Amino acid sequence: MSDTEGARKERIHAATDEMVRIMRMHHRVIEKRMEGMGIHHSQHRMLMRLSRMGRMACQKDIAAALDVSPACVARTLKSLDAAGLIERQEGEDSRCREIGILPAGQALVDESVKLFEGTAAEMFSGVPDGDIERLIEILTRIQDNLIAMENRKE
Repeated sequence: MSDTEGARKERIHAATDEMVRIMRMHHRVIEKRMEGMGIHHSQHRMLMRLSRMGRMACQKDIAAALDVSPACVARTLKSLDAAGLIERQEGEDSRCREIGILPAGQALVDESVKLFEGTAAEMFSGVPDGDIERLIEILTRIQDNLIAMENRKE
């Protein structure tokens, strides 16, 4: 291996470590800031996804959007329902029960949006817009490479 190949390998390794470290740190900060909300991480994630879907969603759509099993969705929805955060009703397709967010759930979503926006603003404090745009381009390219790797038949 040449010196330039070795140096590139080291830079890629360092960049990967930094991405993982940042995601873990972000997760810890968000978890700490969410402590008083009275909702578990998986419940929160599902509630936020339901909000972004912007319509009554069925369980299979939620499972696909979150990349989790239907059984996982069913368990989490059960706890959200018990907490009075969501409603379930028969959909137009009788094989699909639709899920919507109740006012108490929407209040948590609204609080979460403020929390995430505030965290993101602090996280990117002092980073110029051009650097943020470049970061988005780079991360999109990396994500595209990972998608191609996932889809490759080896």
